[in-house]
Amino acid sequence: MRKAGGNIEWFKDAFEQHFEHIRKYLYYLSGDMMLTEDLVQDVFLQLWEKRDEVKDETIRPFLFVIARNSFLKNYRRKKTDLKFKSVFLEQIENESPDFLLEVKEIDAKLQKTISSLSEKSRVIFLMHRMDEMTYTQIAESLGVSVKAVEKQMSKALAVLRNEFGTKI
Repeated sequence: MRKAGGNIEWFKDAFEQHFEHIRKYLYYLSGDMMLTEDLVQDVFLQLWEKRDEVKDETIRPFLFVIARNSFLKNYRRKKTDLKFKSVFLEQIENESPDFLLEVKEIDAKLQKTISSLSEKSRVIFLMHRMDEMTYTQIAESLGVSVKAVEKQMSKALAVLRNEFGTKI
């Protein structure tokens, strides 16, 4: 179990391997891309500062803990309105105005419902549905058991089913 050491090549490798996962995780927590970009930079700055304390085999959970703590610190300073980017809305351009209005209303309701989920449920739901991560991958990333992931996913789906009906 060697320590990460902290040379520049090690840091570049860690950055390339984990940046996108940490960025998405922070986005799922905050719903704000500008805030996400600021926080992800802070996460990797902290990694560099603590490079001598980090072991290679624990770097991923370490980054997720730093990311969550950075988000919580920022969140306490200001409450954040979650506004998740809708990929679906970008794909429909040439539809009737009535259809577009209906889709936007449903999307707004979906965004509000996702935002109302507990932090754990929201993050797990988005990691599973948006990143297409398995429960095992999510559990490893967040440092929780697969059962905990299943429970939070179940809670999220129950809220969505209650709001939108059974077809989720």
